[in-house]
Amino acid sequence: MNLTRAHDQTPEPADDPSQAAAASLLAAGRADAAWTLCRPVLAAGLRTPSWLALAGRALLALDRPVEAEPMLALAAGTAGVAEAATLGLFTLWGVALRRLGRVPQAEPVLRMAVRLSPTDAVCRSNLAAVLRVLDRLGEAEEEVRVALDLDPDLVNAHVNLASILMARGDFHGALSASRQALAREGAQAEALYTQAAALQALGDVAAAADAWAAGVAAHPQDARLVFGRANLDLARGALAAGWIGYEARRTADPQRFRPPPALPAWQGQRLDGPLLIWREQGLGDELMFASCYGAAIAAAGSAVVRCDPRLTGLFSRAFPHACVVAQMPGTEAPVPAVAPPAVAQVAAGSLPGLVRGRLTDFASRSPGPVPGTGEGYLRALPDLVAGWRRRLAALDEGGFSTLKVGLCWRSGLDVESRAGRQPDLADWAPLLALPGVTVVTLMYVDTGEERAALGARAPHHFPDLDQRDDLEGLAALLSALDLVVTVPTATGELAGALGVPVWRLAGELDVTCLGTGCRPWFPSMRIFRAGARGHQDIIADIARQVAALTASRL
Repeated sequence: MNLTRAHDQTPEPADDPSQAAAASLLAAGRADAAWTLCRPVLAAGLRTPSWLALAGRALLALDRPVEAEPMLALAAGTAGVAEAATLGLFTLWGVALRRLGRVPQAEPVLRMAVRLSPTDAVCRSNLAAVLRVLDRLGEAEEEVRVALDLDPDLVNAHVNLASILMARGDFHGALSASRQALAREGAQAEALYTQAAALQALGDVAAAADAWAAGVAAHPQDARLVFGRANLDLARGALAAGWIGYEARRTADPQRFRPPPALPAWQGQRLDGPLLIWREQGLGDELMFASCYGAAIAAAGSAVVRCDPRLTGLFSRAFPHACVVAQMPGTEAPVPAVAPPAVAQVAAGSLPGLVRGRLTDFASRSPGPVPGTGEGYLRALPDLVAGWRRRLAALDEGGFSTLKVGLCWRSGLDVESRAGRQPDLADWAPLLALPGVTVVTLMYVDTGEERAALGARAPHHFPDLDQRDDLEGLAALLSALDLVVTVPTATGELAGALGVPVWRLAGELDVTCLGTGCRPWFPSMRIFRAGARGHQDIIADIARQVAALTASRL
């Protein structure tokens, strides 16, 4: 999201030539020179709201929000109402908070800016940007449209509208808004990004490729554009270029991707000590990239693997020649004293570029003879699997063995930007009504109301299994099932890692398919693409194929 620079033309005080000179330098784009004039004044103790505002603006222009934020907070707290509005202090303070990642704190500050200057389009556009980050998309769109009513030529308002509409799944609207921004500022980086992303989401791959290329050509150092183009390269199967660009991810999105430990980066060579492999993303991505761990450990010779604490048992069995330790989110995991210190490090997401540079490199765990079958790299505990098989068999009536299907119909991430993108449980009625099929819920969020609404047709639920935190238990349940049907979730990735047959609902352009019609990471996974079809058509197709599978078993 793009935060508009607030009040770039701060009024120059008639009685302070030094402040007027600093303001003129800042207006001319010489923020460094403006800050040079501000420093001695502030050091001398002259901390009036106007000087603090000018210094804060200069520091923001120099991308130094850590220093700017306390100055702007002090200025906003000491200025009178009229002066705060004139100087745009609350807008400036809110921008600084947003840049520091303190988004919840930025919202009330920017709301104060709107109250002080309700007809200022910049204030409303900045508030919309923060609401977008908070995933309150309806409120964000309302604010940015008011901003555009106030100033139809405000470039950043068009940019923010494009980003909001993109998040709401209105890709045509996002494309139109980004082009409105580019019509006014042809090389606006955020608009170039959203234009390319919208074209990609609409399935216009050729136009998206051209748009990403144009964006990177205009801003070759912009990590978001480089990372965006890399994702399209991967989606098209151009792995060599895609994995190179994928390395821009930490700069492109530092709040999502963790920084690396202070060790040399591994380049794929044999080492004279352990390789540290560390998780940088969520559980689903960790399970996907962990399919590369075996090849990396073999190439390096030995390894320490930092993983989600819930995966330590599963990973210890999968990678017996590595030292597996738990890594809490956002922390450095302690390495046991018995393990020698690592001599190099690699992020899980960097491994494919080193050991999976070509599609043929995925062939070490080849698919089975039937599509959607193949070997996984994880193994559940046999005694737990046996226990779940007995529990599932107990659901059968009259001695007739039914097909046991696990269903995960919605991601556990309940945010507005995902609303309407995934089917509801009621949409799965064609599958739930099939004779000879027992459906089990694979959801770690509360689904009691949805199941109650379906009555006897609802899938079976095992309340004693914590599907969020007991991944050993979940792995055993998955291994006891005949089939897992899921939207993109970590549960589906775990099933694929176990080699369980998985049918996954995916978008038309799933980056992780790497230009194929399957998920090369998980040979046991089949893809059901949405394309122009709605949820109901895909679910009906899945139900027909499950019915055929049941008939073949009989």
